[in-house]
Amino acid sequence: MVVDDGVIVEVGPYDVLRNNYRGVDVVGDEWKVVAPGFINCHYHSREQLAQTLFPDGLGEVEWFRKFCLPYHQTLSPDDEKLAFTLALTSMALNGVTTFADGGLIYPSTTLEALQTIPLRCFASTWCWDLPETIPKTAEEALAELKNLYQSFMGRMKGLVRVCAAPISVETCSPQLLEEVFHWAREKELKTYIHVASFRQDKSDGSTAVEYLYSKSLLGQDTNLLHAIHLTDRDVRLVAETGAAAVCCPMSSLTKGKGLTIRGKYPEMLRLGVRVGLGADGAPSTHHTDILRLASLFAGLFRDSRMDAGVIPAVEALKAATSTAAMVLGLEDEVGSLEVGKRADIVLLDVRRPAFTPSMDIIRSLVFSATGDAVDTVIVDGRLVVSGGRVLGLDYEKLYRAVEKTVERIGSEFQRPM
Repeated sequence: MVVDDGVIVEVGPYDVLRNNYRGVDVVGDEWKVVAPGFINCHYHSREQLAQTLFPDGLGEVEWFRKFCLPYHQTLSPDDEKLAFTLALTSMALNGVTTFADGGLIYPSTTLEALQTIPLRCFASTWCWDLPETIPKTAEEALAELKNLYQSFMGRMKGLVRVCAAPISVETCSPQLLEEVFHWAREKELKTYIHVASFRQDKSDGSTAVEYLYSKSLLGQDTNLLHAIHLTDRDVRLVAETGAAAVCCPMSSLTKGKGLTIRGKYPEMLRLGVRVGLGADGAPSTHHTDILRLASLFAGLFRDSRMDAGVIPAVEALKAATSTAAMVLGLEDEVGSLEVGKRADIVLLDVRRPAFTPSMDIIRSLVFSATGDAVDTVIVDGRLVVSGGRVLGLDYEKLYRAVEKTVERIGSEFQRPM
């Protein structure tokens, strides 16, 4: 590929391109696989400091109420920025070039970290108005989102975008939900919302999907996060309205949410629903390795359906690249290696058993390789990772700050064992 000013301008055989473009810098060598930048469709960067801070073996409800919320209450602006920086580091080293954040409380300081590690970021605010923890009114929550849009949409040469992310039907008043969805549509933004993540996720006797449908809030601009406990009618409504879904397989496995038992992702795919992959958050998934998530996405449903063809490897890879770009609304910019698209590129080193031998590079990527094979990451034509290291990052300083901060945070809220 030839990249000029952040854009892929030509694709072809190396010898031909090298002859046509003499004197230009060359990145990579014969031992590298070239792939589109991976896309993480849902990630709570604020939780990065809590990767192993909470006890193991907790279900979603206890995990969220007793540990996750107290943790979020504890974070200062500097803590959130540190968590965000660590999340960027983890994602970059795993080949993630674009991600949708689950909600920031201090975006004005936190997003500065993108100047050091410039990934594509869909930023959002912490958006709810019903819980007493991190209290907000509907007016305050919407005002925060509007301020984020005014302050950051298109910043950092277009790498920062804004999305709406009302947490869930259960945590947002009808007023807030409708105002956020309608405002986002007016601004042509995507809206992300947690739906059917666990068995208790119901609203007034109807499912969350049915509720959103009844209010005309489901549409092509709606991304349903987790979407595990859907009914058959929910699946039909998602397909009918053109909404997309984000599967977070490792999060379900860690918390025992029931993805393999209740999840209907093969059915949604058959109906043409766009599906992307998400890592959810560090204490839920424990890593940002999108290739591992792609492997789980295909493998878990093949096993639960006892059908080895239910999710082909290529579909699993698309859920992390081209289809994921559609979920985020970036299909004209990233997600594939084509002339005219932005140069978000990952080079993986094949000098390892995961790629040896390889008669099918797609299957090698999905079922054999992990993020450890990532050697080089390019975002918008800019080199972000080279030789498996994030450029311009003081690793020792970052890791020391993280360890010191986590020690303090762990002492500031009760952690019953």
